[in-house]
Amino acid sequence: MSKRVCIIGGGPAGVMAAIFASKNHSVTVFEKDEVLKTILPTGGGRCNLAYNEFDTRELAKFYPRGEKFLYSVFSQFSTNDTINFFKKIGIETYVQEDSRIFPTSNSSKIVKKALLNELQNIEIKKEKVISIKHTNDIFKVQTQSSKYNFDAIIIATGSKGGYAIARKLGHNIIATKPALTALKTTEKAFYSLSGISLHNLNAEVYFENKKKKTVKGDLLFTHQGISGPLVYKISSYCAYEEFSEKNPLKIIINLVNRNDATEFENEFSKKLEKESKKDILNLISLYVPKNLARAILEYNNLNPQTKSGQLKREERKLIIQNLTSFTLHATGRCNGEEIVTAGGVDLKEVNSKRMESKLVNNLYFCGEVLDIDGLTGGFNLQNCWSTGYIAGCSV
Repeated sequence: MSKRVCIIGGGPAGVMAAIFASKNHSVTVFEKDEVLKTILPTGGGRCNLAYNEFDTRELAKFYPRGEKFLYSVFSQFSTNDTINFFKKIGIETYVQEDSRIFPTSNSSKIVKKALLNELQNIEIKKEKVISIKHTNDIFKVQTQSSKYNFDAIIIATGSKGGYAIARKLGHNIIATKPALTALKTTEKAFYSLSGISLHNLNAEVYFENKKKKTVKGDLLFTHQGISGPLVYKISSYCAYEEFSEKNPLKIIINLVNRNDATEFENEFSKKLEKESKKDILNLISLYVPKNLARAILEYNNLNPQTKSGQLKREERKLIIQNLTSFTLHATGRCNGEEIVTAGGVDLKEVNSKRMESKLVNNLYFCGEVLDIDGLTGGFNLQNCWSTGYIAGCSV
């Protein structure tokens, strides 16, 4: 039996739900802004569609919140299903060295166009949904300008607008926090390095003297702290930690990619002896960018022009410590720069096999409105494709 289906939100999850719901039902999408506007900046404009991991449980490990819930989700619509879906609508893909999956066009605009082509028989209304009332199995939808009746609702608003509606329909909302965001640090001596990036580094994160996580990735210095994939991971795993100037996150970074600090110490000591007449700045620059090497030396009150052979034992140890355990203290998040939001509709109240509310019949959720968020690398779009597909089919 065909239903009148309302989808609130025209982002990746909402569009995916609309495509599959429209195969059997009459679908109306409400999007107050431009449909699929949020997909354009993804992957730096290249649209990082997914991640090259085909084991559903391994894939779910990349989600700080929602891992177990996603076991069922990914078993129904996996990475392979994502690749096949996009191939079917004319988007071929390829895998980068870092396992991220992109369209061969490297264009979010082309992906957007292909998805919009699938919406030709779907009504799209540029109206903001103000409220929803559920009475006698009918959902009464109030927008800024009109009133509508529907048999089923799919909420796919991302991290904006859907929480209040879900709460009024009886759902618990897990407190939201910014995730995947740049961090502010106390070490102002390194602010001048803004724009300098380092690749494939290991870092250990501590909060209140307890180790929280070991992460790996690229680091970017900014005018007020640090950013990049490494930092996004840290901010995601620590989304609910209340760190501040008085109680900062301690981040210890291995700048030289050596697992064995003693081995590196021996290597560096030999270089000091062999290159005894070389300025210590030039020697350290063999391992890190020269501007970073200079900043490290000046931060530790060491003269960059000191000859390597003239370093005191304590100074040698200090330099080695900085290269293997470079320490920064994060005091806060950079407001407005978050890529995703942690928190959302409580997963305990949603059926992972259907994306349907356990509290209200014919009410469904998909995408970031749920308490699900992944790391960078295509994981958050995969959540949208998978949950959107399931909601669209289940309705």
